Amino acid sequence: MTEPNLSTGGDLTAAPHVDLPPDEAVVPSPQLPSPSSQAVVVARPPFGGPPVPRKQGAWGLWWLCLITFSIYYLVWYDRINSELATVLGQPRRANSQWWNQLIPIWNLVGLGATAKRLNAAHTLVGSPTQVGVFTSWFWAPAWFASQTRYLQRRVNILHDVLASQNGPTGS
Repeated sequence: MTEPNLSTGGDLTAAPHVDLPPDEAVVPSPQLPSPSSQAVVVARPPFGGPPVPRKQGAWGLWWLCLITFSIYYLVWYDRINSELATVLGQPRRANSQWWNQLIPIWNLVGLGATAKRLNAAHTLVGSPTQVGVFTSWFWAPAWFASQTRYLQRRVNILHDVLASQNGPTGS
């Protein structure tokens, strides 16, 4: 038995029709995500705007990194890069992971890449604030490890800009 196939929109063609008993009915398989797609979890503020990075005191952060012998620095570095990836809607790269900061020389490359991500986030939201890439990986670490203060101040500005665009966020 054949039924007309109307899916082509043109000529009617006959498509074979097979009657299956109910116990042998064909169940379509669910669509599986392709291996190249990556799930990105986006933390949204209560009002549905773009995600807002966490605001933190720059000097308190610096002291906390000093007191914990830089253990908190690794946590902070991982957190801000995760927040920047969420704001930008991009997957995380290897130079944005906490362990990146344990590798000599490569840690400075990671700081420069973090500054570029922060610049991209500021540009995305229309903020005139810019982060000096050279300052973030050369001058700031050499000046009493002040890269945390330098970058956190710019993250705080990004937080304020996003919060003002989204309305109150409760922070």
